[in-house]
Amino acid sequence: MTSLVHKPYATTPKVFTIGLSAIDPARWIEPDGDLGVFLDEKERLCHSHLPQVFCAEAGTEDAQQECLDMLAGHLARDHAGLYRLEDGALYFAGRSVVLAQPDMPPLRIAGSLIQDDLVILRRRETGWHVVAGYVAFPSAWSLPEKFGLPMEQVHAPVPGFNAGTRNATLINRIFDNLQVDQPAIRFNWSVYPAGDLFWPPEVSSEHGKAPFVPASNIVRVERQSLRRLPKTGDIVFTIRIYIDPIRALLAQPDGKALATALADRLEDFSPDQLDYKGMTAKKAALVEHLRAAAAAISDC
Repeated sequence: MTSLVHKPYATTPKVFTIGLSAIDPARWIEPDGDLGVFLDEKERLCHSHLPQVFCAEAGTEDAQQECLDMLAGHLARDHAGLYRLEDGALYFAGRSVVLAQPDMPPLRIAGSLIQDDLVILRRRETGWHVVAGYVAFPSAWSLPEKFGLPMEQVHAPVPGFNAGTRNATLINRIFDNLQVDQPAIRFNWSVYPAGDLFWPPEVSSEHGKAPFVPASNIVRVERQSLRRLPKTGDIVFTIRIYIDPIRALLAQPDGKALATALADRLEDFSPDQLDYKGMTAKKAALVEHLRAAAAAISDC
């Protein structure tokens, strides 16, 4: 049985909230047994879709290097069972990565070490901007389209997070006050028709043409973290994707409660939130499937 690592739809009842929590720096990144699968896919995408998955402004090299140095130290120290640092290279998951590669952007090297995507945010007069990113596994968004934009514009499509909203103001305040030694995490989730890791907007459009089959859907969970870099003052934003099939959710020991919670969350969405999640025409069928499946699970 597939174990579900994070279940934000069951533990965070209120939808579309910032929901940021401080974490121990030792828990900044959480690599697991799927590390090789994710890194193989990143490598493939760098060959086939590099302009879509990597962008960096000139002048961000110091921040990229700082991110790489901090990440390599964290992995070697806090995940010594998976990573070994020796002679300027990290050894892990049957591979090795040399950390000093003059012809390779440091953020690309950093992204080749972990399952997470990486974005560097920089404070300017107009707020926090996306200035570099290695995003191989976007969830229905495009790095090149968000590149260079302030957070208000990055979040413009998200209900309740566009410019002038309380959430937009709060995000900038949180970023301004983020402490170097106190990373924070939050979770996001959506229901998707398939488990592809690489999911730019055009993939959503293609899958939208197929018939909707609730039982074959997956819950795509994002574990997002924020960590300030001590020298540049920039912020590293990480996104780790978890693919949880609905079938696996129902097979959990608490499958009945999970199915009920997910159905409840879907029914909590407002019309504009459903539209943003691409669930307007699908919600009713999925909620019906989840509630019927929950009713069929024995309480014994």
